[in-house]
Amino acid sequence: MNESKEQFKNGDLQNTAAAIQGAFKDKNTLYYMEMGEVQRLQGPTQIPSSTQNLLAADQLVSRWEVTTSDRLRRSFSGASSYVLSEGFSSEYDPKPYEVSMLSQTLALNHISQGRWNDAMVEAKKMAQREKVIEELIQSQVAAVSQVEREQQNNPNTQGATSRIQNISGYPINLLDDEETRSLKNSYQNPGAYYLSGFIHESQGEASLAAPGYRLAIELRPQVNFFKTSIAKLDSNIANQSKKSFADTLIIIDTGYMPKIIPYQISQSFPISGNPKLITLTFPVIERSTERFRPTMIQLGDRVASPELVANIDAMARKNLRDEMPAYVLRASSRALVSLAAQYAADRAAQQAANRRNQNSQNNGNAALIGAIAGMITGYTLQAINVTDVRHWSTLPAQTYMTRMGLPIGPTVLKYTLPSGVTASQTVNLVGGYNVVYIRMFRNRATVLTSNDPAALPPKAPVPSAPTAVIPVAGNPMPAQATSVLPTTLESRPPEGAFAGFKKLWGGFQDPQAVEPAPVVPAAIQIVPVSNPNPDPSKSPASSNIEEAKPYEPPNLLNSFQQLFN
Repeated sequence: MNESKEQFKNGDLQNTAAAIQGAFKDKNTLYYMEMGEVQRLQGPTQIPSSTQNLLAADQLVSRWEVTTSDRLRRSFSGASSYVLSEGFSSEYDPKPYEVSMLSQTLALNHISQGRWNDAMVEAKKMAQREKVIEELIQSQVAAVSQVEREQQNNPNTQGATSRIQNISGYPINLLDDEETRSLKNSYQNPGAYYLSGFIHESQGEASLAAPGYRLAIELRPQVNFFKTSIAKLDSNIANQSKKSFADTLIIIDTGYMPKIIPYQISQSFPISGNPKLITLTFPVIERSTERFRPTMIQLGDRVASPELVANIDAMARKNLRDEMPAYVLRASSRALVSLAAQYAADRAAQQAANRRNQNSQNNGNAALIGAIAGMITGYTLQAINVTDVRHWSTLPAQTYMTRMGLPIGPTVLKYTLPSGVTASQTVNLVGGYNVVYIRMFRNRATVLTSNDPAALPPKAPVPSAPTAVIPVAGNPMPAQATSVLPTTLESRPPEGAFAGFKKLWGGFQDPQAVEPAPVVPAAIQIVPVSNPNPDPSKSPASSNIEEAKPYEPPNLLNSFQQLFN
């Protein structure tokens, strides 16, 4: 995905979509978000396919939400294993700001397709999920504090730390800029809140629109039209039937999310009074580049003055800053445990070699045991250097908005691109509420409007993405669906070095009878519909949908096995 950055910045969306297809072996939440975002930016005709992929991502996020809520309700006694067992997995837990952006993006797609009621559902869902995210973050902070206290009481891990400032060489300045420090948290998006208020206002729901506007003002008080909107809310709703103009919200997305990359640091840890050097790997978010503030947006003879309403770049940095204590504690604890294990294994091997009356065969066995112990520790230290740097890379870096009253009917939209070129096209505005969305690339832009006939499939509504009934622990239930998705069987992974090592170790043991391996049914993987123009004449067949794979949170064993494989 990082290699496709230049293509995306140039607006080469077709090749970006091809890169996404090639980058993902497993069609997880991140795949659906990336593909859905790129498809919608290809234009209104791709909105149906985009909506379907984004709804597939939304289904997986709903499953993550249920799993996370269940985990938060459990006893806190498992905090230690939770913090220390996190690792890389084919599943993808969405970052807090990505959950907010998924709801916002889906809402904009629904608006393009003229489904304002569905957009209102997304606005409500965003607020509900934020409660889960807030509880999860609080639980993680408490878990890190508890585990750090436990590690300090363990002689083998007393040097463990959760402070990134204690790791020499980490570029903390990339997480400590003024914009990042100014954020209240990493998941509340002022632009998404305002869009939520605008959607509710369009549906005449003043009691639901007001909280969205107030939260947007609380998070971004310097935006002038936020305050105007809350002041005029009641009168706007009271006079909706009398409006003789197009009440238009203009949204401009610019910039690109910076890469998150693995960053290796050599750190010294004391073991039995002797310092030992070990290489750790942490995620680092690169410096922001190619920022662009839209200066010229004109509709007809009216010039817009867009204001910065959301800095998603800063939200990503805030999220990584909040996660660093767990990253640091996990890495330092594993390093100390591994070094202690290596030290103990070396001592045991040395003592065995020095025993009296040992023959040459015993000496050879002691040397072999020492070599195996060193190999185990070496692989364990490599596992420490596995860090998950995945993120929703096709999101914009900043969002600008403004709101205007414009004449009803065709209107010429003009805007200046980052390259300095001025582009124009005609947009059609209807009476009542409108949204004009602009995504700017280096030398081109994608423009999407609300109620666009080109975004609707002919004769029938867009088939929705599969909606799974989330299985509850101890009571699994089959997934439901409303669209036909092809299925593929997952191939069995090849036997890796981990299994080979177990065979090597078994060579030193007494032979045992080999039991036949149990027959396990192959898992079914849901694959998204890639046809940009789905045939609406085909009726949905929910019976063709297989059950979604159960969610498995990442753990250290998975990371360890993936390392050997």
